[in-house]
Amino acid sequence: MTGSLPEVKQVASVSPVQLYDFSQKVLFSPAERGEGFIKLSVTTGKKGARSTPHAHPRDEVTLTLKGEAVLRAGGQEFFMTEGTALRLPPGVVHEVEVLSEEWVVVAAYCDECMLCIGSKGK
Repeated sequence: MTGSLPEVKQVASVSPVQLYDFSQKVLFSPAERGEGFIKLSVTTGKKGARSTPHAHPRDEVTLTLKGEAVLRAGGQEFFMTEGTALRLPPGVVHEVEVLSEEWVVVAAYCDECMLCIGSKGK
């Protein structure tokens, strides 16, 4: 787009919201902006924090910055430690449990974008 400029946000300036047992800071969101495709967030959980089983309509990619968690999907366990990147294909039902004292992860996914909203109506 002509005239568009990069947007910059500091994680510390974003107010957290509750997501399952986790605290999530959403940096960029198609629902918030009314445009775009990718939701980018930093999520933090304490030991024992869990999500419920869920899936996303498009890919989800994560990068663990701190701590350790286990992602369960398809009858398998995938351990996410500092520096581990993980990609979940669309529709894969998964749940996460924090194993360390604190787990911090960056996640990018498309649940609120025009592609996903459009696909729900079809």
